[in-house]
Amino acid sequence: MQIIRDDNWVLSVGTFLPMLGVLVLLVTPKAQEAAIKMIALITSIATVAVGAYTLLQFDFDKAGSMQFVAETNWISVIKSTYFIGVDGISLPLYLLSMVVTLLVVIYSLDHIPSPGNPKAFFILMLILQTGMAGTFIAQDLILFFVFFELVLLPMYFMIGVWGGEQRQYASLKFFLYTMFGSALMLVAFLAMFFKTGAESFAIPFLVENGAGIAKNVQVWIFAGMFIGFAVKV
Repeated sequence: MQIIRDDNWVLSVGTFLPMLGVLVLLVTPKAQEAAIKMIALITSIATVAVGAYTLLQFDFDKAGSMQFVAETNWISVIKSTYFIGVDGISLPLYLLSMVVTLLVVIYSLDHIPSPGNPKAFFILMLILQTGMAGTFIAQDLILFFVFFELVLLPMYFMIGVWGGEQRQYASLKFFLYTMFGSALMLVAFLAMFFKTGAESFAIPFLVENGAGIAKNVQVWIFAGMFIGFAVKV
């Protein structure tokens, strides 16, 4: 897989910009609902703007290559790195998460579900946006797992607080099922890591070295990942 290292700041900004909005919302008084809604809206628009810049700078002639790559040490003790990038498949999904979040924020400006509380709702929505975007750019399995699980917490509370009549039952069921799926997925990730020499969780490295894994082990690793992702979907 060819890797193009340019504009390696843009994905991090687009992914973590919603967290800046979260920090501002945390210090904004709950009673100032108009300000809270405006902060959430501006943050979402700014995030989409960064996504649009990413789209304009993307080299579609090299859509099969990983672009906007950034890589640095993260959790060196387990050989995990902060390794991000997008290609022609992940970029549309990355942008879609931003656009959907903006649409949700716009709709929710005048339609906050019962029992209200716009501050908490928009904080959770922006955290969810960071988690969704991160899953599409992560090129390290541990980093991917962290982003994937980051989605779990805000979704649990959003279902449990603003859901339908059986929201508490639904949120608990969602939490238990996803935790089961996460456990299987993590075991599969660890199995792949150790079976490829325990050198790196970087996805390009695992792709390059995964062919040497015994076929029966590959089947079990696939099963763990398939069930883990299927449960969450």
